[in-house]
Amino acid sequence: MRKKDFFDLEDQIRDALKNAFNAIDFARLKEDINDKTESTLNEVKTKLKDKSQHFNEKIKNKSYNSYRNVINTAKKDKNELQMYIAKRPVGSISGILYMILGFVGAGALGILSIAYSIFTSFFSIFSVTSFVILGLMLSSLVGSIALAFRGMFLRKRVKRFKQYVNTLDTNKYCSIEELAASIRKKNKFVVKDLSKMIDLEMFPQGHIDDKKTYFMLNDEVYENYLSSQEALKNRKEAELKRQEELNNEINDPEKKELRYVLEIGKNYIDQIQDVNDAIHREEISKKLSRLESIVSQIFKYVENNPKKLNEVSKFINHYLPMTLKLVNAYKELNDQPVQGDNITSAKNQIEKTIDTINSAFEKLLDDLFGEVALDISTDISVLETLFTQEGLTKNDFKK
Repeated sequence: MRKKDFFDLEDQIRDALKNAFNAIDFARLKEDINDKTESTLNEVKTKLKDKSQHFNEKIKNKSYNSYRNVINTAKKDKNELQMYIAKRPVGSISGILYMILGFVGAGALGILSIAYSIFTSFFSIFSVTSFVILGLMLSSLVGSIALAFRGMFLRKRVKRFKQYVNTLDTNKYCSIEELAASIRKKNKFVVKDLSKMIDLEMFPQGHIDDKKTYFMLNDEVYENYLSSQEALKNRKEAELKRQEELNNEINDPEKKELRYVLEIGKNYIDQIQDVNDAIHREEISKKLSRLESIVSQIFKYVENNPKKLNEVSKFINHYLPMTLKLVNAYKELNDQPVQGDNITSAKNQIEKTIDTINSAFEKLLDDLFGEVALDISTDISVLETLFTQEGLTKNDFKK
């Protein structure tokens, strides 16, 4: 073999081995990837399954707990209502006994009466005694029939009682109309029926409202109803009283004038406040706030003392309109984009005038309280005189 051929063979072998190793490694790698992929998928499936089971179980438990809470609440409400409902309503047992005795007695006496009548007719036995016996039998028959009807009446009332209870459900009150619909009777019949049941203590604490529109199961609900009716009555009375006062004010010239003056005063105060809010200067704002406060106090005094209305007529009809005119003029000047000497001078003059107005209005307010101060001084003098006469002054204590 030539050397070249040998090298070619060596290269071929080396390439073949290399390809084989590569194939082996790739196969193993593929196998590892498949194994890891399958393992990962199985792990993910397991986790998802566990989480799904946990989530489903959680939802199931939550739903069950909610359902159980609803059931427990309903049972609690039902048990609470049982306190106000007779366990054995009148007629539940006696009605059955009356029906049994009545029907059995009616059947037996009916047969005996017929048999006795046939017997006396067949043998022509028409004596006083036979007629008396037949009369007693017929009377007993009528009594048995009446007893059976009495039992049927009691059973029907028990049935209506149970229907009322079912309609109430967990409520402690219900409309008469709804109860009437449940038994297909008129409201008047239901009111009479419930009243009888209350008398028989089938509803021991039952009540029907004065308007015959609602049935209440216990005393607590009825007391709340009475309280609400009393509150409603008081509100209506207060409203009527207020309406009467308004009518009197409308018909009373003095009160009408006072209300008109107070409305004017409120309008003036609102306008001063609006101007004050629009002007962003601290110095003038303080003066306008003071003006607003003084004017408010004057009108408050007039509202509490209508007799002083004449004393403030000039203040209302002349001083306030002129003051408001000055205040609005100041706002108009202040809103000008260019503040020249004339505008600045006018604004300064208005500010000084507002100070004068505030002082004058304060003097007016003080004068309005003059009589009050005089009355207080008089009362103080009287008290000092009485204390002196009784020896209760400070100097008397020193003695």
